[in-house]
Amino acid sequence: MADDAFLRDGTWSPAALEMRQKIVDTANRLFHVYGYQKTTVADIARELGMSPANVYRFFASKTALTKAVTKLVTDEFQRNIEDVAARRDIAPPERLRLIARSHFELMRERYAVNRKIHDLIEAAMDEAWDEIEMHKADMRRVMAQVIEEGISNGDFPEQDVATAAMLMQYSLIVFFHPVLVSQAQRCMTDEQQEAMFDPMVDFALAALRNGSYRSMPEA
Repeated sequence: MADDAFLRDGTWSPAALEMRQKIVDTANRLFHVYGYQKTTVADIARELGMSPANVYRFFASKTALTKAVTKLVTDEFQRNIEDVAARRDIAPPERLRLIARSHFELMRERYAVNRKIHDLIEAAMDEAWDEIEMHKADMRRVMAQVIEEGISNGDFPEQDVATAAMLMQYSLIVFFHPVLVSQAQRCMTDEQQEAMFDPMVDFALAALRNGSYRSMPEA
């Protein structure tokens, strides 16, 4: 690409944004096929028919590219969560259950059975923590909206929705965290995981219906 990557105001040009997305999509695919550690920037460049130097025009380092891939991955999960949260035909308590269920199943489908993606997950935790924290916050925001709707409908008593969403997220972390989901896949049968899912969600929903718990300390 010629020196038209940036517009005069310093933002990416449409053509540059398209190329950045192609690089991210290609990196994501190669990470899944060959593994994060075994995929180099040169491999990604070769797949795209460009030089590594050209890739570095769009991403200053492999770490920067890792952050973009992590954002691509978490965006898919976030869209999935928001689609479920928008289901007004389902009562808020069961919608929260379905949010947990859909996230868990997508996690298992995408990553738990793919051993090559584990090093990407580890790299993301080291190099793209901000993107992961942003996804966790976005997930809590959606859960808080559903809880707030449940309070309005009388499904739950009055309570601090931000605290409730955080506690529910952490109480069900075994279904949300890719490493824990992967460990469960190795140590438990599908039947054992299924037998654990609904009772744990029931436990979290019972706490919401009770609405009596200690407040989280101020950050």
